[in-house]
Amino acid sequence: MIGNGPGGSMARFADSPFQAPQEINTGQPFGRYVRRPQITKFFTYLHQFVPGTTVGWVAGALQIRDAFQVDGDADFHIMKQAVLAFDNDGTLVGRDTLQFEVSPISEAFNFREQFVASFGTGRLANKMGRFPLILPRNSIFTAKASQRSIVVGEQPPTILIAHFGAKVYRNPYLGAKTYLQQKPYTYLANFTAFDEGVGQIAAASTAIATVRTDGASDFDVLKVTVVADAPVTIQIRTDENNWFLRPIRSELLGGSQITALGGPGFTWSGELPFDMTVPKLITAAGYINVQVTNLDAVNPIDCQVGFWGQRLYPAGGVR
Repeated sequence: MIGNGPGGSMARFADSPFQAPQEINTGQPFGRYVRRPQITKFFTYLHQFVPGTTVGWVAGALQIRDAFQVDGDADFHIMKQAVLAFDNDGTLVGRDTLQFEVSPISEAFNFREQFVASFGTGRLANKMGRFPLILPRNSIFTAKASQRSIVVGEQPPTILIAHFGAKVYRNPYLGAKTYLQQKPYTYLANFTAFDEGVGQIAAASTAIATVRTDGASDFDVLKVTVVADAPVTIQIRTDENNWFLRPIRSELLGGSQITALGGPGFTWSGELPFDMTVPKLITAAGYINVQVTNLDAVNPIDCQVGFWGQRLYPAGGVR
């Protein structure tokens, strides 16, 4: 489409958030994108059953409990779930069972025991569909685990459960805002020795990388990728809020090893990135604080955590 705008050209960006013909300026379309007052925040609650740590989680254990309490200032909407379960040599397992309940008791939350294999993984989480599972503020959500396949002389598996969703507040914590331009962008927490990285993560050690966002634009995180030389746990903090109840294993976020394993079904994190249940807004000149722990007790590792989304520019556009 040819028109009389600046530079003599106009174009339709059918896939842009603005869905209308817009004048091109520095390669990005102008438009009008009004963000509603914000009442939701991305968050992840976690259950875990770890041999030697979780009380009662021993060989042949049945109906062992792990619980958390929902914050008192917001309901929590579970939008998808993922489970990582592995035995003492790292082999993935799926025959042990899980059951959930909420207190105060509600019929809507009383589930039968389900095999771990019934739940999603970090690569393909089990989505709730149109309607989330709602945990009222101050409620207690309990997971009960049972070891259904018993190997004589072995400890029970480690079972990690992630409930991805959003805290939902009664009143907005951030007012409405109008943006005039958007730009796809990726911020990177770079735990390497190259390209201004913070350096490799030493064996069995924790490192922190802090990324400062652009001062002229807000940023919506839409997807996350995690690649590392070995399994890691991650905690992310933005605008004084942690993203996870406790540090989370990278596999639950679809994390993968940097070097392809070559086995059947292997995918890199970038092929199936972690989709945020709701966009995570980071205000202009904000900070993304990423803490990563290397679970390899022998070797230092490289790791990169990518935050994929869009910069959102107020009046004035891209400069």
